[in-house]
Amino acid sequence: RAEDLVSQNSDCYCVRFVAEQVSHHPPVSGFYCECKEKGMCVNTHIWTKSKFMGMSVGVSMVGEGVLYLLEHDEEYVFTLPCAYARSILTVPWVELGGKVTINCAKSGYSATVTFHTKPFYGGKVHRVTAEVKHTHTGNIVCKAQGEWNGVLEFTYNNGENKVIDTSRLPVVKKKIRPLEKQDQYESRRLWQHVTASLKSGNMDAATEHKHCLEERQRSEGKQRAAARVPWKPKYFMKEGEGWVYHNPLWKAQ
Repeated sequence: RAEDLVSQNSDCYCVRFVAEQVSHHPPVSGFYCECKEKGMCVNTHIWTKSKFMGMSVGVSMVGEGVLYLLEHDEEYVFTLPCAYARSILTVPWVELGGKVTINCAKSGYSATVTFHTKPFYGGKVHRVTAEVKHTHTGNIVCKAQGEWNGVLEFTYNNGENKVIDTSRLPVVKKKIRPLEKQDQYESRRLWQHVTASLKSGNMDAATEHKHCLEERQRSEGKQRAAARVPWKPKYFMKEGEGWVYHNPLWKAQ
């Protein structure tokens, strides 16, 4: 789907986001986001693997993303953390866990970010630690710690310290086109009846609408198989082991 997010203040930026399921076996999704005014864009492809662990469900994110900073002609390749749904039979909550790597070949810097899961007894939730180093020399130039959704403290090798409170960062509500002006397969239009049923608490109706969508997809799949027409994504193209948006910002520069 494509959505435009526009802020309300005088520094108005437009962010365009597109996502598409680019493969069904395995179920790979492609994501692309850009801000032309800032010369920034992100291209990501992932697919998930889930496993049950007693009272929890773990979801591994397989794939990687690339952040492009066109002003500096830099590319940052990053991986994604695992997600865990805890206490699924009582009061569920979600946390992140595992290591994430970020690498920039041009600058020669890399970072390792560790999302710490909460210990069974005691401990804090949403803890994260990180360090940035110069790949060629191994020198650590910055360390960070805190909560990824709260206060983060950064310590640099020159003695400088910075603190960012993510909970105080401004949140801009996104503006989207009315449903009738969205394409047929955009998420909000495609799933509107399921969404409305869930909001009203009518689970039977939500299940029925979801079943209808799934049956339509199966029917379309059978028709393609009978006609020997391969599935072709609309917005992403296969490149090596990954998927890339068909008209990224770096091609327009």
